Amino acid sequence: MHWLKKSLFLIGIFLFASPYFSSGQEVYIDSLENLLVQPNTKQADKPLILCLLAKANTEKDLKKSIKQAKEAIHIGRQAKSNEGAALGFATLIYLYVQENNIKEAYASLDSARYYASQTKSPIAKGFVEFRDGWLDLVNSENDQAITKLLKALDQFKAVNFHEYETTIYHYLASIYGYGNDANKQMAYARLSYESAIKSRQVDAFNTAYFTVGQSFYDRYKLDTARRDLLDSALTYDKRSIRLSSIQRGRIITLSNTAAVALNIANSYFKHFPFHYKDSADKYIDFAIDIAKRTNLHEVLMNCYGIRSEYALQEGRYEEAEKTLLDGLAAIEGSVVKMPVTKARIFLALSKIAEKKGSDKAALRYLKQHIAYNEDAFNEEKIANIQRMEAQYSMAKKEQEISYLKKRNFLYLIIGISGILSLLFLLSSYNYKLKASIRKQALIDREKEEAQLKAQLKEAEANRLHAEQILLKEREERLQKEVLAGTLQIEEKNGLLDMLSSKIMEKSNLSVDEQIKRIMHKQKRMDKEFEEHKTDFFESESQFFEKLQKKANHTLTRLDLKYCSYMLMGLSNKEISTRLNIEPKSIRMAKYRLKQKLGLEKNDQLDQFIQQMGHRS
Repeated sequence: MHWLKKSLFLIGIFLFASPYFSSGQEVYIDSLENLLVQPNTKQADKPLILCLLAKANTEKDLKKSIKQAKEAIHIGRQAKSNEGAALGFATLIYLYVQENNIKEAYASLDSARYYASQTKSPIAKGFVEFRDGWLDLVNSENDQAITKLLKALDQFKAVNFHEYETTIYHYLASIYGYGNDANKQMAYARLSYESAIKSRQVDAFNTAYFTVGQSFYDRYKLDTARRDLLDSALTYDKRSIRLSSIQRGRIITLSNTAAVALNIANSYFKHFPFHYKDSADKYIDFAIDIAKRTNLHEVLMNCYGIRSEYALQEGRYEEAEKTLLDGLAAIEGSVVKMPVTKARIFLALSKIAEKKGSDKAALRYLKQHIAYNEDAFNEEKIANIQRMEAQYSMAKKEQEISYLKKRNFLYLIIGISGILSLLFLLSSYNYKLKASIRKQALIDREKEEAQLKAQLKEAEANRLHAEQILLKEREERLQKEVLAGTLQIEEKNGLLDMLSSKIMEKSNLSVDEQIKRIMHKQKRMDKEFEEHKTDFFESESQFFEKLQKKANHTLTRLDLKYCSYMLMGLSNKEISTRLNIEPKSIRMAKYRLKQKLGLEKNDQLDQFIQQMGHRS
């Protein structure tokens, strides 16, 4: 589409630069037709070219234009291009209005809206919005027209389609014309001119000059003391005429040029002295020439009307009457009936006849005026009925579509609600199932814990019972050991007594003295053992039990023996002497005992043993 827009732009530049004597409109049409058959023209781009051709041929051959627009639709549908179909139907809206077929125009609008909704193309959407708003403008529904034209403008701006921006600004300015809002009218007129400069299209410039000139003229009608506004209006109108003269035949929309020429002639008639009649005639001739070539019968009749008014000012009633009758004869073969215009002409003829003093002719013309007024009324009534039927049909379709959308939306909501309900039920069931499983698992776990506690309790009771038995056995064993020690001491004492008596007999004083000292020391140690033995037997049962618990039952028999000696208050040296081992071994044994009992480095083992013994 970008390549196509560039090609269309170059066609416009070529037309602008073409020599005066060439048939520019034919060149434009030929260029579009040549572009249509070029090998590198994509099928999807052809609908836009055909729509532009249909627009160019409208004033020359309306039936051919309708055929080209339908071909654009056909190609769009074949290429599965919603854009092409939308462009074709949007063009048909304009063409059917020119044909005065309101029903088909609204039917085309309905189809154009559908295809526009199925495409993302800014050009297609812009065309449909533009023609939709234009149709509202034709039906004097200005508020709706403004909204739609502005939407179309946004679409065209997105792709820099300046030629159609110019046209939309022209229509927006016309809505605010005739004193509705002079400031807005002029603002849109200037925007139309700026867009024309960007487009560099002859037709866009012609439209812009027409728009700006009309804006100045409408302002002048609000303040006729400001002659400068009228001069400005004529300046821009004459620029349009000069452009059309230089680019003769290159203007695609000749109706704008004819309207501009008619406006200039009307300005000279209304606002200038009678001697400017020649200037008015010059532009009337210009307008008539275009009107006859393009079947612009409204413009043609208005041209004859101005000339008739000039004749009336001079009192030349016969010429005034003849001029109007010539105008009626010129449009006699027209397909378009134009009852309103004819009614206005016959009313003017009736007034001329009255001034001539011909009451009979005045009455005849008045009757024809009334007849055409009735035709105009009937035609307007039929057109209104057709428009209302078409609008009703569109509204009905829109309601049906809206109903279907609402119904589908309702079904969707119901479906979603059903799914959500099902999901909720499944979720609820799943939650309950999980809760039941968790509850059962909790019950099973509690049962297992209860069983385990019972087993642990039983095991603990068995362990305590076993420990009691073991402690009892150890107590008995220690008692036996103490008893054995006592017996051993008695035997040793007897032996020593016997040894002492024998030594005395030999009278070896040196040896005697030594043996006596040994015996004395041994007796002292035995006496100390006897002093601690009573306390030891009173406390040893709980004492050993607490020691084993403190050491997690890791104490050996020798460990308990060390503890017993420490409980008796024996020093390391005393213990080593009794056990006949080195004091160093006693210190190592005490270090291991501190580790087993979980004591800190700075804790005193002897003090701990004494405290344990007294607590026992």
